[in-house]
Amino acid sequence: MKVKTLRMPEWLEKAMEELAEKSDRSFSKEVVRAVREYAERNGVKCPE
Repeated sequence: MKVKTLRMPEWLEKAMEELAEKSDRSFSKEVVRAVREYAERNGVKCPE
């Protein structure tokens, strides 16, 4: 997997950290999950 830098507002970073903790996931995994869901809702076919 390729490493990317992502800028986000502090409130969003905190929200994603809380969601990750609630779901027992890493911050990175939670962000990837959210972006993947967004891509799929917009017609992008994501590999398994």
